[in-house]
Amino acid sequence: MKVSILAAVILALSAFTEALPKPKKVWPGWKGIKYFFVFGDSYTTTGFNVNLAQPNPSNPLGNPDFLGFTSSNGPNWVDFLTLTYNCSYIQTYNLAFGGATVDSALVMPWKPTVLSLKQQVRDEYLLAYGSHPKGVPWASSDSLFSIFIGINDIGNSYSAKNASLYPIIFKEYEGLIKQLYNTGARNFLFLTVPPVHRSPLTLATDSASQVLEKHAIADFNARIAHLASSLRSTHSDATVFVHDTYSLFNKVLDNPKSLPQTKGYKNTTAYCDEYANGTPEWDSFNATCGIPVDEYFWLNSLHPTYPMHNATAATIVKLIDPKPWWWGWVWGW
Repeated sequence: MKVSILAAVILALSAFTEALPKPKKVWPGWKGIKYFFVFGDSYTTTGFNVNLAQPNPSNPLGNPDFLGFTSSNGPNWVDFLTLTYNCSYIQTYNLAFGGATVDSALVMPWKPTVLSLKQQVRDEYLLAYGSHPKGVPWASSDSLFSIFIGINDIGNSYSAKNASLYPIIFKEYEGLIKQLYNTGARNFLFLTVPPVHRSPLTLATDSASQVLEKHAIADFNARIAHLASSLRSTHSDATVFVHDTYSLFNKVLDNPKSLPQTKGYKNTTAYCDEYANGTPEWDSFNATCGIPVDEYFWLNSLHPTYPMHNATAATIVKLIDPKPWWWGWVWGW
């Protein structure tokens, strides 16, 4: 008898739960995004400082003055999204920091002053924007949160072959996403780790190290995909995009002419020392290098030049908002 009563109660509760309205997604489309919060490492950073000038109509990127401090010898993918492929005015808060890992306590960055993803979220975003203390009127329905992380987690750890490390990293990563969600974040964009085992830095090592890093990247990217899937299933009101940066980079490295943004590349395996620390112009030419800097895929041993960032931004928009009004013009249709 007691079992029957309990079963009836459970069925009633289940029916009640099913009848409750489910949270609705608030993705407004790319044209509806007004606020862009960005986290990551050197592939993403522009040198933004939360305590200096904030994004505004004269500089949607806030500070420093465009184009800030990028690793691409020109605009990076965040710049292109904000200024080139935007469908409306977007204010971008780029909290990324060069050399960042998910958590410095788990994988040490190249120097202790580097702000990890954990610090970017907890010490910068939560304090400056999470509860709107700076008066930034962002809302769940008009904001996009993007994370591009993992290159340094892999690069600083893959040789140790620590099989237990990545689950710990992603437990922390998942917790940080939860903190963003709890502040109202509902629209997420994750970028997978590119094939940096094909960078000059790794190509200079032995073949065993290259294979080891390739496998580590595959492991990390599979965990990003799982994290995104888990976020979707746990929070039905979240819109989650995963940009396959890995495949995009491979496509261009194999055939630069496969995309209009990268068709000018002539060298995809090496870099020129004279260009490695940046040049006065985006297309500077030094005779000792043979070709202009923007015809090299790699600016230095690890970072691609700006055309690859241009392609990254263009394909991100294709992912999150297929065929906006300018798409045919961009791709020459």
